[in-house]
Amino acid sequence: MARDGVDGENDLVRLPSFRVLKIASCVLLLFFTVSATIFTEASKREDGTYAYDTFVIPCVVEAVKLVVSSALLARERVVHAHSRAPLGFTVRGFAAYSFPALCYFVSNNCMFYIIRYLGASTFQIMNNLKVLSTGVFMYVFLDRKLSWAQWKALIMLVIGCMVTQLNAKAVEGDDAENRSTLAGYALVLTSAVASGAGGVFSERLLKGKGADQQKANGVGASIHWQNMQLYVFGLLFGVISLRMDAKKSASSPGGNIFDGFNAYAYATVATLAICGLLVSFILKYLDNVAKCFCAALSMLCVALLDSAMKSETIPLSVVLGIVLTALALEQYNLS
Repeated sequence: MARDGVDGENDLVRLPSFRVLKIASCVLLLFFTVSATIFTEASKREDGTYAYDTFVIPCVVEAVKLVVSSALLARERVVHAHSRAPLGFTVRGFAAYSFPALCYFVSNNCMFYIIRYLGASTFQIMNNLKVLSTGVFMYVFLDRKLSWAQWKALIMLVIGCMVTQLNAKAVEGDDAENRSTLAGYALVLTSAVASGAGGVFSERLLKGKGADQQKANGVGASIHWQNMQLYVFGLLFGVISLRMDAKKSASSPGGNIFDGFNAYAYATVATLAICGLLVSFILKYLDNVAKCFCAALSMLCVALLDSAMKSETIPLSVVLGIVLTALALEQYNLS
């Protein structure tokens, strides 16, 4: 029975229609990544602050993903009752999902403050630094051997991100003097490391690398079952952060957690939830490189949209940064 589940999954992966599905998932991830960044920027007040508690959004996003994954798993177990593989569960295997969940939690919360301090387009460009951390973590923990050309591409990527900040005040305008740019860059670095580590360890778990994880997942583990274990920890970290934030704040101690939410904030929740589900699919059936490639394309889209919405021309430093990062990612993938 279990063996049939594995063979069925392998046959599915080889189908031409499944290849189209993988390409479509990358296109959708690009679209929703851009949308999430734009909605987050649009949800701010005129003074650049958020009217709502930003810790609420990652928490709600994890809850939405957990509900959706549970529903998809239930449907899968009913539809494929004749060939379904055992879910498999061990405490050690379940606990392994806590680390990538924590990494994603840190990265997702950093996003709001980076966009607040540096702006949407700068966030999307600097966010490509996670490609460097992803390459390092893939080399260390997934035994992915990188060529010298790929390492040079990663160095070029870092330079490209730095170039975009050569004239930061001109990019952001007079309000840049009132923003903690140093804190923004520190959060960029934190987010890049956390996102890279979370992506690599998620890929390792989703693909069942190692005997312990294969035993924990069962044979032919469902991606929805794996996602549920990841999102349980994500929701746990989100609830803990909300509790800690509530203790620090004396205002509205029993109030509605959605206070201050606007239409853009709800749209941010929806798009981030979809992004999370798509990332898991890509990590299981493709890899982190495909995810990073989508992030690089989103950089260009956000920069263009941000400039169009503000009726501004894209600064030369940003254009040069986009060109360098695009060349770096092309070199990395071609190598």
